[in-house]
Amino acid sequence: MVKLLKEYQSWYSENREFFEGLKSHQSALYTRLYPVYDVLYYLYKENKKCDSLDEDLDKIVQVGLEYLHQQLFTCKLYYEKFFDKDFHAFLEYDRVINYLLFLEDLKYELNEKKIDYNQTDFEDIIEYLESMISEKKDVPENLNVYIDSKISNLIQLDSYEFHSIIDIFVEIADTLGLSFEEEENIIIGEDI
Repeated sequence: MVKLLKEYQSWYSENREFFEGLKSHQSALYTRLYPVYDVLYYLYKENKKCDSLDEDLDKIVQVGLEYLHQQLFTCKLYYEKFFDKDFHAFLEYDRVINYLLFLEDLKYELNEKKIDYNQTDFEDIIEYLESMISEKKDVPENLNVYIDSKISNLIQLDSYEFHSIIDIFVEIADTLGLSFEEEENIIIGEDI
């Protein structure tokens, strides 16, 4: 088996319970991570008996695995630090954590593409969300509207299109013939 696929198998074994918990509770975090997970799971099933991957597949697995590892690592930090491993309390803030992960992705891309933005205002949004978690404040129903308006004030959205890792993996899934419209009832990690 290819080394990267073994790493994926190991990653999943370590994170299965947490990931399945996100799925069973229909968490925003599961919805966020599912496209990357689904592509990696598909590639794992299709290539687990191969001795090597072509360059494109190797890069897809490498990027996807790093992304999943980083994203779940961050989720677990919040889960352990602020919610004392109380999964249901953690899920009450999954939308907030989802926004924090989104902002992390956005900040990375803005810096990579050298796009100007007010870093202080950007950090203020992050601090607002983190304080909501650390102080266990109520999550406003219109949080998405508030965050979206703050982001659009920072970045000229009509001159910039954010294309995240998630978007890229949705496109890869489409190329592979995977669909997110009607998710199959699969047992995650069944073959692992």
